[in-house]
Amino acid sequence: MGKSSERARLAAATAAHRVLHHMVVEGGQARDLPAEVAAAGPALQGVLNAFLRNVMEFVFEGSEPVGEISAYLVRLQRAYPAELRVLQPEPMAVFVREQIGPGAPPPGRSSFPVNDAVVFQSRLIAEYTARHQGLSREQVELYLRGAVARYATGGY
Repeated sequence: MGKSSERARLAAATAAHRVLHHMVVEGGQARDLPAEVAAAGPALQGVLNAFLRNVMEFVFEGSEPVGEISAYLVRLQRAYPAELRVLQPEPMAVFVREQIGPGAPPPGRSSFPVNDAVVFQSRLIAEYTARHQGLSREQVELYLRGAVARYATGGY
């Protein structure tokens, strides 16, 4: 990857960070920042995937069976019934399992069919898992910054 493409990837990841910070930390909506969403492009999903990984790896090692992750998502949904009413624990557990631990694809990639509903549920899972685990605003911000680095480097 050349220097200009590395800079472009980091700029997109930084824009994604601003959007996700606005949503997850400040409680805003993506539509509040249309220019940032446009600047982030596909990096928004990649950084969100990396953030989901960071948060879910706080709870799981990545070797747990899908059933255990699904049971966790059901408990999470019970803890936040209004906020997580759209959560589909069983299929999302398959997605989460793929995204965490050894063998996970690069952030933003998946063999699971990813659509807007999956992206939305991913954000909800990450946001409410962080809340449920008692992560402070500073810790959430640290996980978001780590997600930018994780995405920008294509790393794990």
